[in-house]
Amino acid sequence: MKLNQLTVKNFRCYKDQQFSFHPQFNLVVGQNATGKTAVLDAVSIAIASWLIGFKKKNDKKNLEQVDATLTYIEREGEAQFTEAWPVTVSATGVVNGKSIAWERSKDSPTGNTRYGNAVDLTALAKECDKNLAGEISLPIISYYGTMRLWQDPRASKVKASLTTVSTRPSRLDGYKHCVDPRIASKELVAWFARQEWQSFQLGQEPLMLSVVRDSVLNCIEGAKHLRFDPKRRELLVWFKDGEPQPFNMLSDGQRCVLSLVADIAQKAATLNPHLGREALVLTEGVVLIDELDLHLHPRWQRRIIDDLRSTFPKIQFICTTHSPFLIQSLRSSEELIMLDGQPPAEISNKSIEDIAVGI
Repeated sequence: MKLNQLTVKNFRCYKDQQFSFHPQFNLVVGQNATGKTAVLDAVSIAIASWLIGFKKKNDKKNLEQVDATLTYIEREGEAQFTEAWPVTVSATGVVNGKSIAWERSKDSPTGNTRYGNAVDLTALAKECDKNLAGEISLPIISYYGTMRLWQDPRASKVKASLTTVSTRPSRLDGYKHCVDPRIASKELVAWFARQEWQSFQLGQEPLMLSVVRDSVLNCIEGAKHLRFDPKRRELLVWFKDGEPQPFNMLSDGQRCVLSLVADIAQKAATLNPHLGREALVLTEGVVLIDELDLHLHPRWQRRIIDDLRSTFPKIQFICTTHSPFLIQSLRSSEELIMLDGQPPAEISNKSIEDIAVGI
């Protein structure tokens, strides 16, 4: 799955706006209140349409009344806000090698979110749903908001358990909480616990655990090992120049990146177990990250985009930022989406000062 264009009408701060996306990496920049998060929310509604075609719906994302654009009107000395309807989110993209277009809309405050114009997309999803036992590949879709580290989805009130699995495992578990901007960190730790227990039972490490662990170590500088500690019931990280550190003792930046990368990797491996060790390299999809630079030192900001590219080469990332270091690390101006002003012709040869002032 790759998103080419997104068109929104009467959505949040946008009366009628179109966005074009690069197939690999996209960085949305703009001043506060220009609508960066609104772009991600609209994209999440568009890509969540994919889930409608599956009988087992793990997540959903509908248009709400608060998504309607507000217009301030003064009439006969009285001021009031009026909502603009209908609200529509339209998209074009490539799904399973096919170019398609689809739309979600809501006509009134009490109306349902319509998906009648998303037939082509849902038909492809239904086809995948019928062939889950085969080797058909599923695209990952995932959304990470600014509170991703501090809030768990309500459904994830679980403790890390070595042996308990509440439901029968399914490939579609990779879509659980996928468009909820919060990371289900408790469920992620419980997943590591079950994988470690399976490793103990079988006498060898499960391939899925190895794949997810390697992805985390590739994105955290100096990390050399990661495992679940059953006594502390949390993850431990070993660094090259020191002793193991419990997850809750890591910096906010380290915890953010570890949770985010592990969640993406675990979802990709769950959705496409038939790909084996190549699951992270071959899995396609769309991942949204609000404020990618959150809690990261400038030195880490310079490399985080390349780390994500190398770890998940076929995933399309759409991220927001205020960081000139992230902007400078882009490969071309085509990967920059400016909500106010036009992107420069060249980025790589610009200094941090030029980017900070001009962009």
